[in-house]
Amino acid sequence: MKCKYCGADVTLDDHFCPHCGRAVEQAQRHQEEMQQYEAEFEQTKKAAMDKISVTSGGGTAVGIRLALICALIAALIWMMVSLDPYMLNERREKRAASRNHDAYTEQMETYLSDRDYVAFSVFCDTHKLDYNDDFKEYRYIIYEASYFKSIYRGLLEAAYADTDSENLYYAGELSRYVNDFYEQTSQDNYKYAEDVQRTGEVYEEMEEELCVLLKRYLKLSDEEAASLKGLSKSRRTVLIEQALDKVIMERTGTSLNGFHGAELPQPAGQE
Repeated sequence: MKCKYCGADVTLDDHFCPHCGRAVEQAQRHQEEMQQYEAEFEQTKKAAMDKISVTSGGGTAVGIRLALICALIAALIWMMVSLDPYMLNERREKRAASRNHDAYTEQMETYLSDRDYVAFSVFCDTHKLDYNDDFKEYRYIIYEASYFKSIYRGLLEAAYADTDSENLYYAGELSRYVNDFYEQTSQDNYKYAEDVQRTGEVYEEMEEELCVLLKRYLKLSDEEAASLKGLSKSRRTVLIEQALDKVIMERTGTSLNGFHGAELPQPAGQE
């Protein structure tokens, strides 16, 4: 789940975003719903126990008690499933998206028109729209915007790194995100989109914006930025990592791999 203000990762246990300090409204609504469900369950349990007390004695009473106990167990199981925080949040967001379909669509189109792909991605993450069939015409655009957002975060981490930085995770994953982005632009990867032509047009606009960012923050030349799409994955990785290392070195005096505060992803199979 993402903070709707800064896009940072938050959970339903976070009443306030640990990054920007703003209130996490989803978490507050979740706590209210939890309290409501728990109150309803307690009322059901009390009503069942009252009936058991009234119908004491005799075989019929035993049968009634057993039936009520089974009902309580079933209610408890339902509560355990229904109170899963992420299921609750997804159901709530899906209902909200259905009610506000036109408003959501207008907001998404505004972001795309403004080429504000980071805000577009944060909006879609917040409202769980990537797998919502009511918005399936945006599905592949949402995928690509997510890569764009991760690249942007990695570039900002690198651009503002200093010796006191504690986490350069997105910077450490930057070449992977760039590769994922360019692989998604292959038409074979979005040929099942609802509107292939529109999706391709938005991808081209995203590529233009991405080149601007890479030239600005990684100091790639025009030729280097323009060549990225046609490079092999390995050559693209080398180009991005060399440029990234240079930026980190200029700001901190050490490479990304040697940076004391970097929390880099571990290779598969290693701790």
